[in-house]
Amino acid sequence: MSAQGLDLAGLRRVYGRAGSRWFYTRVARNARHWGWTEPGQSKWRLWRAQRQLEDVLGRKLALPAGARVLDAGCGAGVVARAMALRFGLAVTGVDVLDFHLAEAARLSARARMGDRTVFRFGDFHRLPFDDGEFDGAYSMETLVHSYDPPRALAELHRVLRPGGRLVLLGPMSTGPLDEMEPGARALIEPYLDAMTMTGSKVYHAGNLSRLLTEAGFEVEEALDATPYYLPTSEAVYAYFRLPWEILRRFGDPAKWLNLRSTVEMYGVREHVAWYVHTAVKPSR
Repeated sequence: MSAQGLDLAGLRRVYGRAGSRWFYTRVARNARHWGWTEPGQSKWRLWRAQRQLEDVLGRKLALPAGARVLDAGCGAGVVARAMALRFGLAVTGVDVLDFHLAEAARLSARARMGDRTVFRFGDFHRLPFDDGEFDGAYSMETLVHSYDPPRALAELHRVLRPGGRLVLLGPMSTGPLDEMEPGARALIEPYLDAMTMTGSKVYHAGNLSRLLTEAGFEVEEALDATPYYLPTSEAVYAYFRLPWEILRRFGDPAKWLNLRSTVEMYGVREHVAWYVHTAVKPSR
């Protein structure tokens, strides 16, 4: 991959291997995202935590029923269907992986939501939409895969109408990689490389708000949501540490990158923050 191009082979390696696809289908119920646990709730209710994170997104979008919304990196369309069903939004999802789009369309058709969710090929660095086509947009833990985050943010700004809303949810390093102490960087950088998280080498907890502003947005909120995400990290580590160790020792670990991700995310937790950024395209 060049610095200016999409690492499609890397994304296929992360999401397309049989082990990863089995994990997402059978364990995560087709979702590709982490979870949100409120204080006092059990950390073991992982599927509930995922649904609660979707609700956080819907509330932050704060759009009326019927609003047109872009899902940038839609995966199997779980979040798009949640936005359509629970918040009444008309969602268009884009993704660069053909098997994600096929799965998203199949699952929406099965749920009889084909009229409220549409899925098409689209790289969020060069979106196939007109200026101002959407009332809102979001990235649910997909901006980490951007090879050029400022360009992706500029594209999201372009396709929003004036007054349109953007919500970004996901993990990022607590600071620039080149300012981390060597031991921490040696731990986190191979993880980012293995998971094709190229965007996480560009933005971090200290600069994403600035990048949003430079793209033309007004930042409403940069919420450090790490305490709400950590229970999921703790639970999946407890659930899958032993299976990962067995597969790593006796199987082909390359086939199980996303099982590896759930375990290794816990190992880098001290250097990772989870944020919810809410921004608006100015009306003026």
